[in-house]
Amino acid sequence: MNLALNKCVQKGGCQILGLNKYSIQQWLKTIDTIIYDGEGVLWNHDKVIDKAPETFNALRAMGKEAYICTNNSVTSVAGICRRAQEMGFLVAQNEILSSGQTLAKFMKEKKFEKKAYVIGGQGIVEELRLVGIESLPLDQASLEGFSMPEDIHSFVLDSDVGAVVVGNDKEFDAIKLTRASCYLKDPEIMFVATSRDMAFPAAPGRMVPREGVMVAAIQAASQRMPFICGKPNPYMCIDLMRQGVIQPERTLIIGDTMNTDIQFGYNCGFQTLLVGTGVNSYQDAIEAQASKVPSLYQQAPDLYVPKLSNLLPFLSSRNR
Repeated sequence: MNLALNKCVQKGGCQILGLNKYSIQQWLKTIDTIIYDGEGVLWNHDKVIDKAPETFNALRAMGKEAYICTNNSVTSVAGICRRAQEMGFLVAQNEILSSGQTLAKFMKEKKFEKKAYVIGGQGIVEELRLVGIESLPLDQASLEGFSMPEDIHSFVLDSDVGAVVVGNDKEFDAIKLTRASCYLKDPEIMFVATSRDMAFPAAPGRMVPREGVMVAAIQAASQRMPFICGKPNPYMCIDLMRQGVIQPERTLIIGDTMNTDIQFGYNCGFQTLLVGTGVNSYQDAIEAQASKVPSLYQQAPDLYVPKLSNLLPFLSSRNR
């Protein structure tokens, strides 16, 4: 079992660091804060990943600050925290960073005072409400009896809407796509989304579409570019960096998806660790590392382990 290091690629090689107690403990001395993705790193769907809580808590016991940073917008921050705690992770609500919460913060900073048309889950609605932003009721319209383009004239657009907000929506359909596109024909209406995550693995060889697919469809139909609030946008943790709560060079992000988690780490100047329990594999990391395409090279992780708990045998509370 190895950790593959990408630090010396610019010198023409890739270092291999053997997974042993001394090398792990020396590496951990360079880290004060660890930012974890949730899905694919700590849990998969509603099932905790093997020994992930024990590893997370052991790293906390070593004095490492911890945050869970997720593009999950279906659930509110409070809900994500409650779920994590029930799984055994020692984490507080102010240590959860979600794309839904970040989106709400962005709109508040923009002094948004109108209503939002939300394509997504109740989590986004709750986060918007917490910052004083009202949303239209979640669209439960049915496709039954709906004919395109004849029935488009029957759409009633609320004149108080000032933004189309897009997150993961299991009931995304042509009606929602059309309604969002109609709103966005007005250039004054904001187009904001939680992330461009395209899919997540539901089972071996089975991928379920995520909000990135919906964002891409609305973007194509409306010819509008959205502002993406979640990973890999550094905006998601910019406050922590500006306030000096985290030092980028002494921060590690652990993720399973290279084009969000690892790219996020690159954009923020963090150290990056890819685990193989989610979207991307070790082979994906090697191919990205060898790529001459800058956008792919930036997604190559510094380190790789098959799963987070591979670190557990090498952790000690005395290594502070």
